[in-house]
Amino acid sequence: MNPYNEIVEILESENIKYKKEELEKVVKYAQDAYVNISKGSVTMMEHVIGVAKEVALLRIDDVSVYAAILHGVVKCKDLDFKKLRKEFGNEIIDIIETADKLSCLNLRGKEKVDSEILRNMFLAIAKDIRTVILKLSDRLYNMRNINTNVNREDIKINMAKECLQVYAPIAHRLGMSKVKSELEDISFRVLMPEEYASIKRQIDEKKKEREKYIENRIAEINESLKEQKIEATVYGRPKHFYSIYKKMSEKHYAIDDLFDLLAIRVIVNSVKDCYSVLGIVHDKFKPMPGRFKDYIAVPKVNMYQSLHTTVFGEGGKPFEIQIRTWDMHNIAERGVAAHFSYKEKSKKVSKSDEKIIWLRQTLEMQKELADNTQNLDKIKSEMFGEEVFVFTPKGDIKSLPKGSTTIDFAYSIHQKIAEKMIGAKINGKMVPMSTKLENTDIVDIITSTNSKGPNRDWLKYVKTTSAKNKITSFLKKQGREINLAKGKELFEKELRKKKLPKDILSKDEFVKEMLKRSNFNTLDDAYENIGFGSISPVKVVNRLEEAYNESLKKDEKEVVIKKKNTNKKSQESDMVEVENITNCKVKFARCCMPIPGDEIVGYITFSNGVSVHRKDCKSLINLDYNTRKINVKWKNKAKANFVAKLKVKSNNRNNLIADVISKLNDLKLETLKFNTRVLPDREVDIELEINVSDIDSLQKAIKELRKIDSVFDVKRVH
Repeated sequence: MNPYNEIVEILESENIKYKKEELEKVVKYAQDAYVNISKGSVTMMEHVIGVAKEVALLRIDDVSVYAAILHGVVKCKDLDFKKLRKEFGNEIIDIIETADKLSCLNLRGKEKVDSEILRNMFLAIAKDIRTVILKLSDRLYNMRNINTNVNREDIKINMAKECLQVYAPIAHRLGMSKVKSELEDISFRVLMPEEYASIKRQIDEKKKEREKYIENRIAEINESLKEQKIEATVYGRPKHFYSIYKKMSEKHYAIDDLFDLLAIRVIVNSVKDCYSVLGIVHDKFKPMPGRFKDYIAVPKVNMYQSLHTTVFGEGGKPFEIQIRTWDMHNIAERGVAAHFSYKEKSKKVSKSDEKIIWLRQTLEMQKELADNTQNLDKIKSEMFGEEVFVFTPKGDIKSLPKGSTTIDFAYSIHQKIAEKMIGAKINGKMVPMSTKLENTDIVDIITSTNSKGPNRDWLKYVKTTSAKNKITSFLKKQGREINLAKGKELFEKELRKKKLPKDILSKDEFVKEMLKRSNFNTLDDAYENIGFGSISPVKVVNRLEEAYNESLKKDEKEVVIKKKNTNKKSQESDMVEVENITNCKVKFARCCMPIPGDEIVGYITFSNGVSVHRKDCKSLINLDYNTRKINVKWKNKAKANFVAKLKVKSNNRNNLIADVISKLNDLKLETLKFNTRVLPDREVDIELEINVSDIDSLQKAIKELRKIDSVFDVKRVH
């Protein structure tokens, strides 16, 4: 058939208005331009006509079809886009140029799509959805003809991977289920031919039996609908192979265990009829508990609406029924394409449908980001990942990425509400702010005018990029003094963990080098940036340590080492007396770390003399203790520094760390290690290592630490 007639036929069959002169000009130009140009084993003209037909089936407008016919011009030599714009106008050429840029969606042997590719995709979607639809149609046509048009196996595999990783997820997110399913099935056949053949064989084995069963159920449903005078179209819904494979793999099902392998779709004229049909179906067939989903009241994020239910038919065999209106069916098949109406060329795109606001939001998020790569990866996760649907106390629906917390929910309502948040209720019960949301949760945010706003810990709990950006922005705008104090506290805590000399910050040579390596002008700049979270205290202290180590000479290092290890072995022998043995080599066990005043026992080792343990040491259970034990006791004048480990448990509050450190300073106890961990229930675990002289000084430390406000437990640990 003549290319012009082919396009006219499909435009008219899909009721797409077009201008005869415009179409003739486009087809004529394409025929002249594509002479001697091929696309695989077919001519370029055959290829673009095939793609144009796919675009037309989505019923957007004539412009998108013209762009599909002309999109092959990018392969032409000596192409002049200025002339093309004069010839065909900016609208058509903009679609073609942007679609060409999206050729970067091809993986080309890479394992995953990088962030710049995703950014281009988001920009294209937000600018003109027709660009992405053209790209999807092009790929669908290529995949349908992959066996005839592509000879090399490696290219086929690469194309199939691109479909599963990029194109099918985009089609899914845009609600284009028909395109998504077909891309997945063809890719599945290419990438996993054995698994594909196995599933096809299993389905074919009982195909006639299943078809007969479904035909009988359709007849029963039609009879019931006729009795109630409900006009409807009822037919069997085919299950896609890749979808079957995923369910079998993820849930370890056999093919006969899949409830929706047998499926019926009922299409009616109104939402009222949808629920009427649901009642009729549940009256006729016993519904399976837990298998009813109302996507009409709570649509999916890609605009999909339908009622899903699984019921038991003849012989107790379960099958799925989907119930929807014709409008819902149109959207389910074509997704976003069904929502876009385009006006005349002078008014390029009509007002965007409110249901795709998320497309614009991805751009807003991207603009807020300092690190495009990191943040666009997060956006990819939010766009293509699963979502949860939750409710406000007034019944409004909010859709959030799976794993979102009450903090994400608060920011989805309004930034000001989130910044005044002091707690949250889920289904009427108070919960930690870090609680992850589940489908159908009713979430109530508790606010207070006295709230100091977000803190750095919130960044650990939020899932959405938007919330994370707004928290970071808030922390940056906090008063300089608050950030300075917080940053200094975090910096000094990390400094203590490194066990660097206490006077190291008084040495300009080290501090200047640290600031230079961290791109800060002053120490206060470093503290401020640590305080609002733009840099980790670990990184800054590591740079200080590097400067310190590099400046030390070899002999200076040796002096430092000697000071830290002042003849420990001889000290240990002077503190403990071993029964009937003089000048015995003694070593304190690290597993229980005994200190003077503890009840102790000795264990004779093969090469390190006598190892001294606390009598309650659990490690003794695993040793040949009874045959190799020996009595030991503390000498009367056993004086030295002994390491004791403590665990402090407390409710989280401001200045808690400062109060603990202050208490240890008052007791004149040297702190060797100090680690904190904030738990999801707003509790804090603090692990300490301190130097004590005996059991009395340790017990005094425990007693004093227990007096600190919010501390509810202090104990010595092994």
